[in-house]
Amino acid sequence: MAQEKKGPVTLLQEQFQDAEFASKKLQEEYLRAVADFDNLRKRTQRDSEVSRRFALEALVMDILPALDNFGRAAQASCAGATIEGLQRGMDLIHRQLLDALRKHGVEEYSCVGVEFDPRRAEAISFVHTSEHKPGMVVSETSKGYACGDRVLRPARVVVAKAAEAKQQVDTGSRAAEAAVAPGMSACTPDQGVESKPVGEESAGEQG
Repeated sequence: MAQEKKGPVTLLQEQFQDAEFASKKLQEEYLRAVADFDNLRKRTQRDSEVSRRFALEALVMDILPALDNFGRAAQASCAGATIEGLQRGMDLIHRQLLDALRKHGVEEYSCVGVEFDPRRAEAISFVHTSEHKPGMVVSETSKGYACGDRVLRPARVVVAKAAEAKQQVDTGSRAAEAAVAPGMSACTPDQGVESKPVGEESAGEQG
């Protein structure tokens, strides 16, 4: 028996059904991919939060001994400890804090004596001086801290500027001007102003 020939309408219906089936299949795959990506995002975020919490806990555990020593130093100051003893205690606490930071990759640095670098230092003031080259760091109010190549806090520094030039106005001229009586103007001989005794009148004025 000969196969029945399909008409154009029947062919279009079959093509439409095939396309609809493929579309549904792609949509299901897309929804599964979106769900997998969302689960991956949540899992990555959760793992990142756990890692940050562990890193913070490790840093706190390394700082706690210094905090304990600080409490002991405070008690010793109330008990009448000597200045030398308190100084040694403060030095110990400072070293402990720096060691704890270094253990976690944080280093302290100074910029004094080097050229000012805005990537590692913050200029809080300038000073006119001839003892240092312009742009050199003269002093600092606080040191900087970095973790690897990343600056966590720039050093706060004072930067040298060129010494101020001599003022153009002569101080002697200023003193001479200040000596002139109020209400009178200082005139030079080439101005052609003739002085005459007080009360003297010219001939024209008498007439």
